[in-house]
Amino acid sequence: MKVVIIDDETPARRELRYLLNQVNDVEVVGEAATGIKGLQEIRELRPDVVFLDIQMPSMDGLALSRILSELPNKPLLIFATAFQEYAVEAFDVDAFDYILKPFSPERVHKSVAKARNFLIQAPLKAADLLKNQDKKRDSLESAKRIPLFKGEKIIPTPPEKILFIRCQNREMLVHTHEGKYKAKFAMHEMEQKLSPFGFIRTHRSFLVNINHVLEVTPWFNGSFKLTMDDREKTEALVSRYNVKDLKQYFDL
Repeated sequence: MKVVIIDDETPARRELRYLLNQVNDVEVVGEAATGIKGLQEIRELRPDVVFLDIQMPSMDGLALSRILSELPNKPLLIFATAFQEYAVEAFDVDAFDYILKPFSPERVHKSVAKARNFLIQAPLKAADLLKNQDKKRDSLESAKRIPLFKGEKIIPTPPEKILFIRCQNREMLVHTHEGKYKAKFAMHEMEQKLSPFGFIRTHRSFLVNINHVLEVTPWFNGSFKLTMDDREKTEALVSRYNVKDLKQYFDL
């Protein structure tokens, strides 16, 4: 784990370096007494972790952290300061940890262990993210056409042409501008296939394409009513349980 220390007080940098040198697999690769110099060190040395004071001349630790937040591969920031009152501001700029002067060996070791665990897990989380993206892409590929049925005929239908889906008498009725069709998928399967295309479940028997909502009307007890853009101007109630998804789409 490569570490850079940024602090305008020489004794504080010396003490922190000493404590970090007692930890296995930690290498202090650089030091700086100002935020500007610290930024140069970080860009050149690309540390995994930066121990950063807050009150410094020219550029303080909070200002430096805001600049670092724009880096594509920013290091973990551990604020090391004598002032506890800056803790809230520190975490507002994505501080990884916050330790107070005078430093104790136990607290420094704990912070390093926490950073090490995070850095070990980060590649695994990235791999999981890639897997999830692959699954989502596969889901999008498989949902480019939904097989709908008109009598014995199968009509492959793009998701964007579907206005809404209603479950009536245990049948899945799919409404489009061209007409009404049946589907052989269950409601939860249709929801899974179509949610990437802007479909939301308004209640247990109704799935709507949010792109075909004509009006949104506040209703009783925190619920909403949707008016669709089909010929009949079909109305769909949004239960309080499902309102969250609706609000995310329309920023309500």
